[in-house]
Amino acid sequence: MNISQLQYFCKLAELQHYTKAAEQLYITQPTLSNSIARLEEELGVPLFEKSGRNVRLTKYGKEFNKYATKALNALHEGSDILKEQIGQYSGTVSVGTIYTIQDCYIPQLIREFRAKFGSGPLIDLYQGLTRSLIEGLEADAYDVAFTAFVDGKDHLAFVPVLRQNLVAIIRKDNPLAEKRMLSFDDFDGRSLVTYREDTSLGGEVKSLLETHDVVPSERCDDEITLASIVAAGENSIGLSLDTVGASLFDELTVRPVEEVPDGFHTVYLVYKKGIYRSPTVEHFIELATQMKYEKEPPRIDANR
Repeated sequence: MNISQLQYFCKLAELQHYTKAAEQLYITQPTLSNSIARLEEELGVPLFEKSGRNVRLTKYGKEFNKYATKALNALHEGSDILKEQIGQYSGTVSVGTIYTIQDCYIPQLIREFRAKFGSGPLIDLYQGLTRSLIEGLEADAYDVAFTAFVDGKDHLAFVPVLRQNLVAIIRKDNPLAEKRMLSFDDFDGRSLVTYREDTSLGGEVKSLLETHDVVPSERCDDEITLASIVAAGENSIGLSLDTVGASLFDELTVRPVEEVPDGFHTVYLVYKKGIYRSPTVEHFIELATQMKYEKEPPRIDANR
């Protein structure tokens, strides 16, 4: 029995299809079949049985799969630790993130990670809404994710890493731009644009608006779309997180809203509890947890 046999076995156990497993292993199907046959002969039990065009694990295969997976994980862990000890940081961190922190927090985190661990480790970034990111994390598509909090996910760790302000976005030629701070009373008679209420952030905004009897006219998913709607309408106000969205439009400015508390929206670092992670991923989690985020001041046009 050798490492290659264990790798071949685990891949076939995962895909339950010889051709697909061989393709992902970059070997021929006969090579894979012969390797599994030798492994079964050595163990003295059948590990797979036919199931239509596929195969499935026998009861012996299911039992052996537990230990084969543990053995390969232990080998990977040992290899990672040795590389770390001699300063050869490597590996990949797959990160899912909501859109609202891509202009601020994520760039700073990557800069600090690169400064500490060099360019060896790769960081793969994927964008999405909280719901889809959590689903991807649970399906092992990501190592970590940055999302809003989600109830009923006790198998996941939610670590708060930053808070974001909710602000009003208006055109610079709007008379309200003369004010340094707005109130919800200023929204009367104007078209309010904010987030869809079926998103995590949208649900938070909905609760706030209902408390003050404010009803939005339009809803959307992201800050850039929201800002573009406000830019196109002289009588529109956007209620949005203070992100890069408004700054992309020269005709827009932002103002704090009196009734909105500071740090309205909390963003969390999310990862699975109780599983093996490579040292590179562990370092990333540690840095994200401990990093002091250098928050920019609100983007208010001093000339207005």
